[in-house]
Amino acid sequence: MKKAVVLYNSRTGNTEKVAKKIAEGLEADCFNHNNIPNLQNYDLVVVGSWVLAGHISFSGWRYMKKLYKKKISGKKVALFFTSGAPEDIDPTSDKEHPLQIKNVMFSRMEKLLRKKNNVNILENRFYTLGEVRINKNKPPKGALGHPNSEDLDRAKKFGESLRQYL
Repeated sequence: MKKAVVLYNSRTGNTEKVAKKIAEGLEADCFNHNNIPNLQNYDLVVVGSWVLAGHISFSGWRYMKKLYKKKISGKKVALFFTSGAPEDIDPTSDKEHPLQIKNVMFSRMEKLLRKKNNVNILENRFYTLGEVRINKNKPPKGALGHPNSEDLDRAKKFGESLRQYL
């Protein structure tokens, strides 16, 4: 039987909620970045993180960078992230050819995962809003109320759509 796993890092719980819904839809195991199992037993690996100001969180970057130690090479990989403003134009992109943050983020995640790994990154990707918290103990700013029930339903459907790769 083919198996899938969802991996994530989350600071305030937003990315965790999304990861768990993706796993539910996919009927997959789900682990945070501190408890990643050996990936040798999985056929599909769904990798996610939260982003801030157009950059993968440091803990997200660090765990993705080390996935080769968990035997991710040769696996099918799907990507997801949460952000306070995924539709914004990335300020570092060419002004004549502006890119949305979501495209920049997925490109950065791909580059990071492919650096030491031979992985098949799927075109199926998912992003959603998450509340922006500069300090996790202070009230959120922007994207208030996200991920909401609609966002989480979309995450579950994304997971369901990934079953075709198993």
